[in-house]
Amino acid sequence: MPREAKLFESVKGSPVRALRRLNANIPPNWILRARRSRKSLEPGIVEAMKKLKRLRAKRPRAHATIKAADRELTLLLKAWELAYQKEVFYNGLRALLEIGRTGKSRR
Repeated sequence: MPREAKLFESVKGSPVRALRRLNANIPPNWILRARRSRKSLEPGIVEAMKKLKRLRAKRPRAHATIKAADRELTLLLKAWELAYQKEVFYNGLRALLEIGRTGKSRR
């Protein structure tokens, strides 16, 4: 079972706010897991996009089916966007921690 992103949620996705609350380091695995989570959603998004495009082209009067496919795509895109925001959050927080330690960041 995946762990909850308590830090991300408690600071509303802001690396600057998280910097004040965090006394530890951000392991590179957190960033890798966030990236894998986002990338694992992409094949489903591709299929949903193709399905919606195919329905609109071949069955333009199937309004209920098109609407359901559009809802499915919207849900997948929202999940992808949240995963992307988490990945950016962890990258930003890690960069801020590096700046605090060495005065510059690698990214």
